[in-house]
Amino acid sequence: MFFLIIILIISQLISFYLIILLNAKIAKFKDLEVRQEQLIREMDDAISVYLIEMREENDRLIKELSKVNQEEPSSKNSNFEMKESLEHSNSIDIISTPSKDVLVQPKTILPNIAKKAYQQQKNIDSTHQKETIKQDTIADTFENKVLELYKTGKTIEEIAKETNKGKTEIELLLKFHS
Repeated sequence: MFFLIIILIISQLISFYLIILLNAKIAKFKDLEVRQEQLIREMDDAISVYLIEMREENDRLIKELSKVNQEEPSSKNSNFEMKESLEHSNSIDIISTPSKDVLVQPKTILPNIAKKAYQQQKNIDSTHQKETIKQDTIADTFENKVLELYKTGKTIEEIAKETNKGKTEIELLLKFHS
């Protein structure tokens, strides 16, 4: 009888130990799930920001095109230019001459309105190009620094402390470059 009680106590201790182990594994999975949800939210935010920037860029292009369209001297010229640009965008154009119709190979010509807007934007972009290059080199050096630190064997936490960035940002950067 005494032997049976000892076996029961030992089996209860083993079962408590197994329950604690299972609980620890479940906690790890929950923590992993929370981190994955956080990464998903961050990626959704990044995509949302990208889409907003694209929308703003499209709105700016529309404004530039409408501004250029308003600057046209007469509506007849703009209508003629639009017709001309549409003719040039067809796969094969037919040019009418007094003697006969001639088939001409297509030319990739932008409408004059879009061309003028493009030239204006090109002028604006050239002024901002130097700033962009500086920002790109800063981003490249940051990425290179993070990658070098990771290659030397430092943990994500150490890299985050050294670069004064968040662990998640470092993890994402390393995942994009893996």
